[in-house]
Amino acid sequence: MEHLDDILPEWLLGTLEPARRDAVARHLEGCARCRAELDRLAPAVDALGALVPPVEPPAAALTRLMERMEGPGRFARWAGKVAAFLDVTEARARDVLESMAEPGNWLPGPADGVEMMPVETGPAREGMMAAVVRLGPGVRYPRHAHVGREWNLVLEGGFREDSGQEVWPGEELEKADGSLHDFTALQGPACICFAVLEGTTTFEEPLDAGA
Repeated sequence: MEHLDDILPEWLLGTLEPARRDAVARHLEGCARCRAELDRLAPAVDALGALVPPVEPPAAALTRLMERMEGPGRFARWAGKVAAFLDVTEARARDVLESMAEPGNWLPGPADGVEMMPVETGPAREGMMAAVVRLGPGVRYPRHAHVGREWNLVLEGGFREDSGQEVWPGEELEKADGSLHDFTALQGPACICFAVLEGTTTFEEPLDAGA
């Protein structure tokens, strides 16, 4: 990232995701310009907090909020993007997102700490393989080559390519036919992403014995 002008308000308000906060903190350590901008914005953000008196929310409201933030419903906001990504209806995308909460729908992946949930695609993705992939924080997906293109859509957490590129929630990554790579889940929440594969993959290293 070059500069953090669009992100600094979220940093000051404490609304950035944990993994992204780590990246911002590292950037601020080495960027005098962004630190100066942060100092400029801080008084305005502090003043906003003083304008609104604190209100104790009802217990039921807090429970509903936590369920929305931590339960399966937290993915509902991605229904439209997932529908377009898989070429399915939004209703079908919502069903897929809700089904992610069922432990029995997940299968072991090609490495420890990796799980996969196969999903169906629509006509524009006909004949392609698709799945939701979940990697624990810091888990590396083994190095592999693509025979055919691959598309990825991150919903939660994020991952870092072996090239150093990071992919965050709401972002997509396309890998070309013949490309070779591995990637590692960022620290913070588990990395959850959708993957659509046009062809097949060939792993370039031994896989875990239990995979």
